Amino acid sequence: MATPSKAAGPGAGTRFEGSGIWPGMREGDGRTARERFRRRAAGPWARAATALWVLWLAWAHAFAAQIPPPPNHYLNDYAALVKPETAARLDQRLQAFERETSNQIVVAIFPNLPPDTDQFTFTTDVFRAWKPGQAGRDNGAILFVFVREHQIWIQTGRGLEGALPDAVCKRITADVIAPAFKTGQYDAGIEAGVNAMIAATRGEFRGTGRTHAQTQAGARHDQGSGWGGLILILVLFLIFSQMGRARRRYGYRRPGGGGGFWIFPSGGGSSGGGDGGFSGGGDGGFSGGGGDTGGGGAGSKW
Repeated sequence: MATPSKAAGPGAGTRFEGSGIWPGMREGDGRTARERFRRRAAGPWARAATALWVLWLAWAHAFAAQIPPPPNHYLNDYAALVKPETAARLDQRLQAFERETSNQIVVAIFPNLPPDTDQFTFTTDVFRAWKPGQAGRDNGAILFVFVREHQIWIQTGRGLEGALPDAVCKRITADVIAPAFKTGQYDAGIEAGVNAMIAATRGEFRGTGRTHAQTQAGARHDQGSGWGGLILILVLFLIFSQMGRARRRYGYRRPGGGGGFWIFPSGGGSSGGGDGGFSGGGDGGFSGGGGDTGGGGAGSKW
């Protein structure tokens, strides 16, 4: 049994040796009090940290919502600035240019800059989300237009910085696009700017005759055809295996004897368009090839 003793120091109460508790306290009360103290001390910090975490998540979600998802067109007019027929014509031209050179030039027209961001940060983030240009070549570029701010900007991939240096980007935006915009000729300005970017970057790289989207679709088609052929072979093998067991069980033999049953897949797979490749109907659409930007580019106002 614990014996009472005086705690050292004036005014100290009596405690029981061997028990570690004070009179009137039950075993475990000291630990509970310490836990309550720690909870009270940590409470404000925990609440503040939680609030900051929630605010950060809300900010990140709002910022991500400002970046449009990767498009499937080369010309993307979110402000309805150009006529649909102009947009369709330029889309086809830029698609043909990718087939020829593998360069991916994209147009992005916005009604305004999103709030709480600057133009350079936003254009860089859009570029890295859309990834124009081929991986390893980084031969992409985006022509940005922000209508409310009257801002034109060309952002270039690393691989096109030689063909589209800042000085050339500045000249295209200021001397080619801006004069047409000042007179309200937006279709003419966009088309002239696209043509100038095509002229500046032609010859830097050689294309494959397909867009990145068509190459991806062809790979998916070939992969699907290969799995389809394997499944067909497996099903036929199981069917004829069952037939063979049935013949042996009931004493039936095929006339003429002979060896086993062989299956030869014709051509090694299915053909799409007569040459063993994939026929994508000629459109393909835009799909970022994995390009990146080093922040190069320039622009002007109108």
